Amino acid sequence: MNLSLFLRPKALSIVIGLGVVVPAQAKFLSPPEVLKEPEVIALVETLKKVKTPEESKPAFVEALKLATDASSAERQFLLAYLYQYGLGTVVSLENARAAYEKSAGAGFAAAKNNLGLLNLASGGDPAKAVAMVEDLANSGYAGAQCSMGQLYMDGVPAASITKDMEKARVWFERAAAGGDADSAWTLAMLTANQPNLTEAQAKQSIDLMEQAMKGGHLPALVEYGTRLVTGNGLTADAPRGLALLEQGAANGAGQALMALGSLYETGQGVPRDGSKAMEYYKQALAQNEFAAYNKLGYFYENGIGAPTDEKKALENYQAGAEKKVGICMFNLAVFHDEGKGGLKKDPAAAFDWHYKAALSAFIPSQLALGTRYRDGKGTTADAQAALAWYQRAMQNGDLTGALNVAAILENGSSGVVDNKTAGDIYKEAATKGNPLAMASLGAMIEDGRGVQGDFKQVFLLYSAGAEANIEAAGERLANFKKRLTPDQIKEAEAFVIANRNPAPAGPPAADPDKKLTPENPKSPEPPTKAKATEKAKAKDKDKDER
Repeated sequence: MNLSLFLRPKALSIVIGLGVVVPAQAKFLSPPEVLKEPEVIALVETLKKVKTPEESKPAFVEALKLATDASSAERQFLLAYLYQYGLGTVVSLENARAAYEKSAGAGFAAAKNNLGLLNLASGGDPAKAVAMVEDLANSGYAGAQCSMGQLYMDGVPAASITKDMEKARVWFERAAAGGDADSAWTLAMLTANQPNLTEAQAKQSIDLMEQAMKGGHLPALVEYGTRLVTGNGLTADAPRGLALLEQGAANGAGQALMALGSLYETGQGVPRDGSKAMEYYKQALAQNEFAAYNKLGYFYENGIGAPTDEKKALENYQAGAEKKVGICMFNLAVFHDEGKGGLKKDPAAAFDWHYKAALSAFIPSQLALGTRYRDGKGTTADAQAALAWYQRAMQNGDLTGALNVAAILENGSSGVVDNKTAGDIYKEAATKGNPLAMASLGAMIEDGRGVQGDFKQVFLLYSAGAEANIEAAGERLANFKKRLTPDQIKEAEAFVIANRNPAPAGPPAADPDKKLTPENPKSPEPPTKAKATEKAKAKDKDKDER
């Protein structure tokens, strides 16, 4: 563990009282951002270099000695921060609060920000805690303004703060104008992620990103440097972009090393070089970027940058899995399933690793569990458990999970038929242009199963599915045409021309247990099909959720 990472700005989940989690993040200001006393800065520099908690103990002892000077607000702040995060000592929020109070009492603004957030996090009066931060923000302190933006972005019901993106943006804008790099970065991301992004908004996002980068924000530096290399939104300047990434790497940013590895792996803006990419990933791993385990495993498995070696691939997947890297747990499950790397085929072990990954909210493993519970692979078949895991994936925003839930509710394999919910899911997916959902929605309308519509809509939905090469949609479209008069067909075809949105090509059918690559950490979409007849329904039952 590189403890220097703990001395950088942090956004931590706020917890009120006895385990009641508030869905908000706020910025605890860190020593490198705010301290200026030479003795304190020297100690911070020492802490940046330590690699383990043991190595930080002498620095904590020295900080404790410096803090005997109660008149020094900066020394009290450093001590509070070390107690808060357990650097060189055990975590003690009580001691952290006491030291922050001394520092805040001496007028140190950063301590007031952290004290307010700490009180909010550890059971203090929520309204008073937020008021402390808000008063500081209203005085013009950029760090507290950033905190207020983050609190409004997610909402803190216990403090009567409802989620309000407009208020959040106003606070972030004030903080960014005051030089807060975190706020500039947040604004850059909020701007870039707007639907129907305009050219002016894209430029604004880049400008904010550059502002954050110049303010020392490492993720902004990595993103900006990568865009320079690839020419994404900026005039390509590979030498400058690589220099920025190397600068980030030199400052201990493992994400910069990961970005460099990715560039050389894919050949974006630089010559493709597997060996060079592998070296960067190894360096990133030394900076505790555990996602690099999956990259290295993938490289060894596929002979990229080094000779093919499934045992080394297994070692890396195993190491990443033990660090709870979701994609490593998934790929380790695949190795157990396929008997790779010297392992024996073991569906039960594969199930166990998928289960661990699924509990950490890794969506592909949630989908894999749904399939395994459905099929009884590596576990006892359980249709309700299959539905529950697909629902989890759906709740995490995954369309594959949603379509599987709809298919199960539609065919009743879990013991319950719920056409209304299934239809609602298909409708939402269809509005996003998903041809599988369109075809299934068309079948529900045609059959009169919980969804209302006319023959023109059915024709349109089947046409979209057929154009995406969904076999059952093509069959139903052909049969549906036989039931229409020539005039109705002409009317329906005109309706299709007037209302067609280019449907994305449907992905090939594949098992959700398919091996994931570093570039494709998602299970493929299931070929949920519109059924042609009741007989076809029964025939397709096993295929619906794949």
